[in-house]
Amino acid sequence: MAVLVRAEFQLDLKKPAVLASAILQMATMTLLAFLSQPQITAKIWNSLYWIILIFCTLQAVSKNFLGVNRARWIYFNQLAAPQAILWSKMIYGWGTMVLLTLANLLLFGFFMGFPIQHPAAYFLNLTLVVAGVSSIFTLIGAIASKANQAGFLAPVLSLPVVLPLILVGMQASNKTLNPVLVSSVYNDIALVGALDFLIVVLSVALFQPLWKD
Repeated sequence: MAVLVRAEFQLDLKKPAVLASAILQMATMTLLAFLSQPQITAKIWNSLYWIILIFCTLQAVSKNFLGVNRARWIYFNQLAAPQAILWSKMIYGWGTMVLLTLANLLLFGFFMGFPIQHPAAYFLNLTLVVAGVSSIFTLIGAIASKANQAGFLAPVLSLPVVLPLILVGMQASNKTLNPVLVSSVYNDIALVGALDFLIVVLSVALFQPLWKD
C-alpha cells in the first residue's frame, strides 16, 4: 500500500497544476471575501471558510480516479487487490485534503484573523470532517471515472452526498466560536466520527463490484 501511495505522490509531482490551481482559487476567493467585507463576524468567517474549502478542494481530491481510464483500471487490477487500491487513493486523498485545509486556514488567518476560541475542539472537528469529505470525493471520483465527462459528473454527485457531513461539521465548529465551549459540541464531533466510519465502510463495500465492472 505504501508503494501505491508513493506512486500517487510521484504522479502529482509530474502534474502539480491541480493542487496549485486549488490553492490559487483559495487565495483569490479569500482575498475577494476580505476586500468585500474586511470586518466580518466569527460565524460568517466560519461559513466562508467551509464554503471556500469544499468548492476549491473538490476537483483536487476527486482527481485520484478521474484520470484512470479502462486500460489503467485493468492494469491496476493485476497489480494489487481492490481494497489496497482504494485505501491508497483514500489515504493520499486525506493527505491532500489536510494540506489544502491548512493552506486555506493560513490564508484566512492572514487576511481575516483567527476568531476560534477553542482550537482543540475546532481542529478535532475539522480533521474528522476533512477525512469524511475526502473519502466521499475519492469514491465519487471512482464512480464518475466509469462514465463519460467524468470531470462534470463528479461535482454533481459529490455535493449532495457531502452536504449532511458539512452541515454537522459547521454546527460543531460554530460552537467553538463562543467564549464558553458548549458541551454539546462533543456530541456533534462524535456524530461526525460516526458518519466517517459509515462512509469508509460503504466505500469499501461499494468499491468491490465497481472495481470488477
